[in-house]
Amino acid sequence: MKNCNIYICLFFLSLIFPFQAQNLKEGHWYGDFKLQEKHQLFFHFSVDGMQNMTIHNDKENVEMQSFEKVNDSIRVYFSSFPNYLIFKINKDNPHKIKGFFVNPARKSNGRVAFIAEYFGKEVENLPNNQSTHKNIAGKWQTTFNAETNNAYPAIGIFKQNEDLIRGTFLTETGDYRFLSGRIIDNQLRLSSFDGSHVFLFKATLKNDTLKGEFLSGNHWKTNWIAARNDDFKLKSPDSLTYMVKDDFEFNFKTLENKDYIFPNKELKNKVVIVQILGTWCSNCLDETRFYKELYDEYHSEGLEIIGVAYEYPKTFEGKIKRVKQFSNQKDIVYPILIGGNASKAESSADFHMFNSISSFPTSVFLNKNGEVVKIHTGFNGPGTGEIYEEYKKKTKALIEKLLKE
Repeated sequence: MKNCNIYICLFFLSLIFPFQAQNLKEGHWYGDFKLQEKHQLFFHFSVDGMQNMTIHNDKENVEMQSFEKVNDSIRVYFSSFPNYLIFKINKDNPHKIKGFFVNPARKSNGRVAFIAEYFGKEVENLPNNQSTHKNIAGKWQTTFNAETNNAYPAIGIFKQNEDLIRGTFLTETGDYRFLSGRIIDNQLRLSSFDGSHVFLFKATLKNDTLKGEFLSGNHWKTNWIAARNDDFKLKSPDSLTYMVKDDFEFNFKTLENKDYIFPNKELKNKVVIVQILGTWCSNCLDETRFYKELYDEYHSEGLEIIGVAYEYPKTFEGKIKRVKQFSNQKDIVYPILIGGNASKAESSADFHMFNSISSFPTSVFLNKNGEVVKIHTGFNGPGTGEIYEEYKKKTKALIEKLLKE
């Protein structure tokens, strides 16, 4: 009888403390993703005493949700995206783990293998002034998919400290967020892992030209070429999407499955931003964080923001669940409606008064009379530094001007 009680106690303890026997060691871990063609992408995360995991993506800290036991593995979801890491701790060496980064929305190649090892203390990423390296700091006119019908322009902006490189690429539909890496001799490597993307940029510098490859996870690869050009500019993000019909109107479902018709009397004499987004989109996440700032600052003065989300879950209920998770996690209080599937073609059909929706996010700014005054395609976020700060400043100035009219 006593033995039975002991077993029962042990059983209930295993339910209360499911990770007691397989906790990740507290401190810093370093790992490598296994990309296509045997390429590797370095990443870094830390675990605190409460088993909370944080991905360190250059200057960005990507917080994870709580651990979840799945058979003999551990799964941990990203707080901003429906993606997750799933891994096993090495039974013979608890300083090592092995697993996958999983994007469940991707039907094929949605798993990227990784290994990681425990280092305890953070390994300082110090510049090496003894190594041979070229100077690439500055602005680079860039073409991705070069010499193809699908070529598209970008601007590479890099800062350099000895052999350490930080920066990003701006495109006409958004930026590639926080990138960091090194240049050794004439070989450049930049990477990013933010819970949505696994990006690796490789290039060789020759005769003032960078030429290389851009890999995304284990499913996509293209070429890129860049040359210094301080005067190069992309098309204005305010010019890519424009009205082809006079009336701006729509009807989407709320998270309570009720019709939301725009325009409506509740928005009379209000300044309105309509944000066309996807909760799976990193640029949309950056924009939403900024719009939360705008809403908190200007809502009492008459600003309204309405999101319209295009999502990967196929069912309406799945879309609602994902948007609710996103709103709750990011403390978003302005309404986000359900647009449809994660498709630019579908969103373009819904917003047929425009020439097209070429990017998530796309934002429509309306004055108090319900007139469209600006349509902004894409979003260049905090990874772009001064460009991001300048955009925030100009947008706040526009909102203040419209509120005073």
